[in-house]
Amino acid sequence: MKLYSSKVMAATKGERLTEVFRRLAGKPAAASYEEARKLLADVLTGVEDELSGVPNNPATWRSDGRMYPPQDDNERRVKGSPKVRVFRTVAHRIFFRANGAMEIQDLQRKVAFRKAGADGGGVWE
Repeated sequence: MKLYSSKVMAATKGERLTEVFRRLAGKPAAASYEEARKLLADVLTGVEDELSGVPNNPATWRSDGRMYPPQDDNERRVKGSPKVRVFRTVAHRIFFRANGAMEIQDLQRKVAFRKAGADGGGVWE
């Protein structure tokens, strides 16, 4: 994010994603799948509202450059892991476990962010 003549310019997508991860890390752990999903949605929407410079309009997700929380139609179950759900986004897979844990991987399966659930367990534990 750059400052020019005391006006904040829109942050790059990479800068915004880094800020999402920073804020998520500072939040209390979620205790359920629903809480973890809401936590991600609230933090992501807040960062995008503050730093993207793009109005929140999910209908224009393909072209507006703003990041949006994962949508219900992109939810899948994970074979062999009945307590884990995965969402596919444009550039990531987001895994949530019933204990509130979350893991965000890029499309090459590299972990970009990991947060334990309220019980201290991770997505795969």
